[in-house]
Amino acid sequence: MAFFETGVMKEQGSWWASLSSPVRDRIDEHLRQRQLIHAVKLLRSDGGLEPQPGLYEAQDMMLARSAQLRAAGLVEPEEPAIEVPQLVEAVTAVTEPVVALEALWDGDTQGWFVRLYAIVRRPSCHHPCFDELPLAGFRHGSDIRLFRGEVPPWPEAAEAVEKGQAAASSIGVPFYFANPDTPDYGPRWWDSQSDAQI
Repeated sequence: MAFFETGVMKEQGSWWASLSSPVRDRIDEHLRQRQLIHAVKLLRSDGGLEPQPGLYEAQDMMLARSAQLRAAGLVEPEEPAIEVPQLVEAVTAVTEPVVALEALWDGDTQGWFVRLYAIVRRPSCHHPCFDELPLAGFRHGSDIRLFRGEVPPWPEAAEAVEKGQAAASSIGVPFYFANPDTPDYGPRWWDSQSDAQI
């Protein structure tokens, strides 16, 4: 049974009814948790649709289903964005001396995102003199954006820079982000510190 015609989904509900109940339940669970890539993978691997939908077709199918779940209020809400006053409050509550704020790329099965850390003066498994304390995370979508050509620029990086710089300035410490333009694990802030500064 063909579900697509010239790349456009036809009879949108028919493909959903063709899936087994356990597969539908697992897909919905992923979509309720905003795990689009997991849902796409599951649809393509276990959906049993003939012909098997391509990546973009499967993505469109999952976005349509996600919209239905969202309209029904069944998708977990995203955490509200953290604002500069909240960041400043979090940093001033740290008991160790804060020496910098650092933004750092990180990734998971959904894609790239940016974490903001307070760098404190204390030994750790990361460095003999410094440690990191998580303050916030910034994510504006999954890696599906790469396939669509929506990034770069990366809005999570821009938000981390804007809010990180403002918070760092407010408490009088430097802000550091090695690679704001490209998801990459660059050198850390403490790598730039000489023995004299430590």
